[in-house]
Parts: sequence; structure tokens; C-alpha cells
Amino acid sequence: MQKQKNWNMINASWGGLNILTHNFTGDIKADVKSLLYANGKEKTYIHVKSVAEMNMKIAAQYGLDENICELCGYLHDISALIPPKEMLSHAVNHAWYIDECERKYPFLLHQRISVVISREDFGVTDERILSAIGHHTTLKANPSAYDMAVFVADKLAWDQEGAPPFFTAVHEGLSHSLEAASLAYMNYMVENKLLLSHPHKWWSEATNWLETNM
Repeated sequence: MQKQKNWNMINASWGGLNILTHNFTGDIKADVKSLLYANGKEKTYIHVKSVAEMNMKIAAQYGLDENICELCGYLHDISALIPPKEMLSHAVNHAWYIDECERKYPFLLHQRISVVISREDFGVTDERILSAIGHHTTLKANPSAYDMAVFVADKLAWDQEGAPPFFTAVHEGLSHSLEAASLAYMNYMVENKLLLSHPHKWWSEATNWLETNM
């Protein structure tokens, strides 16, 4: 699932950004905590730990691999180390497809940048993990159970005060299926006009797929 790499890779990958690094131990959970804390991202760590714990509960409910779900939670926002401007530069320099809303709000690229860091710096090769991390904000058409699990866990374990306004709808959906929980969140966001701009292409494709296949 992973191979050891040196944290100096992070500096090399991001053009010498002032990212504090440390020796790689091979323990992803411990290394995520050390890296985020070293760079003043304590709140991000609290969030990813909460998502990991929520995702493990979802894994137990739906018979998924708890280790995979836990790692998805810890790694999904590791891109908090990278400023949005640098995220967009990376996407442009590597000729990625860039959705209009990602160009307007580059921080939306963080799901895809987290994949880069997870693969190149943490040595993660499991495509179930990389796909789930890479679509935890937008989801995608024909999502795997792991894609939907971290998508839902990220919403239920959100990083703001109190319970999210969509908690009841999503939690009720989760009692039926991962698809129902995912669509409940997406419908809430659209119906309450809470999306930042017009939906990302992948979001729209995911919504259409869920509505057709549930």
C-alpha cells in the first residue's frame, strides 16, 4: 500500500515552498500529525482525524476495509500544506483538466493535490484510497463505496462549530445506503444554494449518476 520516501520530496515537488519537514517513519497516521502540526495546521489535523474516525464507522456499517477508510480520512486534506495559488499552478503546469469553478476557486483543487502528495510523498499506491481522496469534495459518476464513504464522512465530520445543517438528512440517508447519503448532501447544497458557483462537472455527473442508479 505504501513505500518509504523522504519528506524532502515535498519541498522538491512544490518549488521550495517553506514547508517544515521531518524524517519519514512509515506510519501514515503519525506522519500526517507531525507534518500538519509542524506547519501550523493543527485544526486540519483535528478535522482529518475526525473524518478518519467517522469513515471507520461507515466502514463497519457497510462492510468496507476499515484500514483503507481510516487512511482516506487522514490523507484527504493533506494538501492544506499547499496554498491555492500553487495548486492552480501545479494543475496548469501538468496540463490537468481544470473545471471553471476550480479556476475561479483554486482551493477546490485540494482534493486532487491531496492525491499527488499521498502518492508521491507518502507512497500510497492503492487506487481505492487515491480515488476516494481525489473525489471527496465533488464525488464522481459511478463512485465506489470507498469514494462515497469518505465523501459522506467528510461532511458529517465537518470542520466548523456545531452540527452541520444537513446532518439530519445525510445521517438518515446513511441508514439506507451510501448512495442515499451522498445524494441527500448534494440535494441539500443545491436546494439551499450553498454551492460556491455553478457545480463542478464531476459533481453534476455524480448527481446524475446517483439519481439514475439509486
